Amino acid sequence: MKVILWNLRKSLLELFPTSKYRLILISLILIAAFISVSELLVAKLFTQIILNEDELAKSTLFLLIGGFFIFYGFTRAGQFAQRIYRLRVFDKAFKATDAELSMAKDNWRWSLAFELTHISSTLTQMGVVLAFFLYINWIFALINLVMIIIVLEVIGRLFKKQIEAQRGFVEAKKNKTPVANVIRVGTRIKSGEIGILLSGIAMIFMLGALFYFNYIGDISASNTVVLFFGLRMQNSNLSGISTGLMRFARARTHSE
Repeated sequence: MKVILWNLRKSLLELFPTSKYRLILISLILIAAFISVSELLVAKLFTQIILNEDELAKSTLFLLIGGFFIFYGFTRAGQFAQRIYRLRVFDKAFKATDAELSMAKDNWRWSLAFELTHISSTLTQMGVVLAFFLYINWIFALINLVMIIIVLEVIGRLFKKQIEAQRGFVEAKKNKTPVANVIRVGTRIKSGEIGILLSGIAMIFMLGALFYFNYIGDISASNTVVLFFGLRMQNSNLSGISTGLMRFARARTHSE
């Protein structure tokens, strides 16, 4: 896991050498994290409406439904604006640097920046979602934290090996040594898919824990639904980190 954080930090300092653009980028990452929690709040509001529909007055019900759609719309619009604005940040940050790069190196620099922001945003989202879990049930959240650490530790080891493999491919290209596509592409895909498989196993384990806590009455029905959505989001995030890190390794080694 340390190798993931070290490479992310190093790439951040290299791609965005000025503190101005680093702060802007960090702000965009935090906005993405807020949006992820907002989606869980939307899910909680939705379950409250559905589960208590018969007990609510019509005026209150319509008000909650209207609030649900408005809140959901804001989260979608915020996500769209965040992703579009980062393009302008990349462009201005790269133009502010004095480095002269070839067309190929510049393309890899853009790819690296996209993977950097994607992985950093996803990790931040997971941290905020974990805090949300902690608010609902601290024991469940701690079990979930252990599972996340285990999965990220294994993904980190795969990522380290992928960097070494990609550097080998770059060296082979310089030496004009042909490398079969099944090896060059397959190595990256296989590593990413192993991470996705581990994430799926962790998801199954946590769903079992969620059923258990709901059965013994430690987690209410509405919170169980929200935690289910949160676990699905977490599984998607871990899968995205796994494949994103393998692309990150390729972009990093080719942009060096």
